[in-house]
Amino acid sequence: MNVSTAIDSRMSCRAFLDTPIPRETIISILETAKRAPSGGNLQPWLVHVLTGRPLAQLLSVIRSKLPAQPMGEGAEYNVYPPNLHEPYRSRRFKCGEDLYAAIDIARENKLARLRQFARNYEFFGAPTALFFSIDRRMGADQWADVGMFMQNVMLLAREHGLHTCPQEAWAVWHK
Repeated sequence: MNVSTAIDSRMSCRAFLDTPIPRETIISILETAKRAPSGGNLQPWLVHVLTGRPLAQLLSVIRSKLPAQPMGEGAEYNVYPPNLHEPYRSRRFKCGEDLYAAIDIARENKLARLRQFARNYEFFGAPTALFFSIDRRMGADQWADVGMFMQNVMLLAREHGLHTCPQEAWAVWHK
């Protein structure tokens, strides 16, 4: 698969097969992805890979906390700027509308929308979860480096015939 095809076919997948991803595939993707540019070659990204039992344990903990804490522990940072202005507000709204329309959930059906949102905390059934983080002492430039690394991971996953779903939703479960 060439880069253009990987870019064109990349999407935020919200339904995964439970087929395990071979460890060698994950290592290959991460090793190649680290060729991402980073200012001063800091390579500020940290990646935590969860599969199998550790992933199941995390999902169990979050599932037990969700009823009492539907908004999580509180975001460590703003996922979106407060008072999002145009044209960004409309883009975000349309994205949400399109997402729920694609899975036949009406705007008025708040319960179904909440259930679908809660699937974020199941990784939409993916057998592998990657958590990307950065040392808190790093700045905006290093966050951009992490973004380029993550893009490499997503495109390399496509090269391996895999889909991904980058999620900001987990920012509310940072503890």
